[in-house]
Amino acid sequence: MSARRSAAWWAIPVAVVITALICAGAWMLTQGIEEEQNTAESDADVRLEEPPSDAEVEDMKIETLDGEFQVPSVGLATGLESMSEVNGAINPPGLRNGYVVRNHGTPDHPERGTTYVAIHSVQGAELPGNKLIDVAAGEPTVDLGETITLQDHDYTVTDSYTVSKTDISADDRVWADEPGRLVILTCLQRASGRSVDNVVIEATTDP
Repeated sequence: MSARRSAAWWAIPVAVVITALICAGAWMLTQGIEEEQNTAESDADVRLEEPPSDAEVEDMKIETLDGEFQVPSVGLATGLESMSEVNGAINPPGLRNGYVVRNHGTPDHPERGTTYVAIHSVQGAELPGNKLIDVAAGEPTVDLGETITLQDHDYTVTDSYTVSKTDISADDRVWADEPGRLVILTCLQRASGRSVDNVVIEATTDP
């Protein structure tokens, strides 16, 4: 959400304001590299399809957070940063960390509302966000009942599904602000072509 919006913006429903979410995912550079060697060992080998501009990254006010983001059942364990949505888009500037979105839900008090975490997946490579998606099946890899750890809070997965990128801004399931709720957002990559859907993983805090 743009920093240029006036205070009156807060009266507008979230679903109306958001125009893009983790816009484009990322893709693996393959020039001069055999496909089976594409392992994304370096971020220099991966490019966002629609990277945020330097000005947008500055407006995101990226901050490093203590603790980790872990989904043990799929082998995901990565660091955390926080960011703000900018210009109607949640498009993290980095590829390896999860990003807590500070201007949605209630991330400073997770017991009072929803915490949103965005993480990039990539096409043709393996980075942390890819562990959450099954490209061949076209669905999330995280099953109901599995555990997610975010900093010092443990959550249990209650739902996982895909939403078209054209529909997600108006999907009330995604943007409900409910106590103790966690929502993870990433792109559902395809074998070829741009990602057209987002994966949404919902969880609730353990007692």
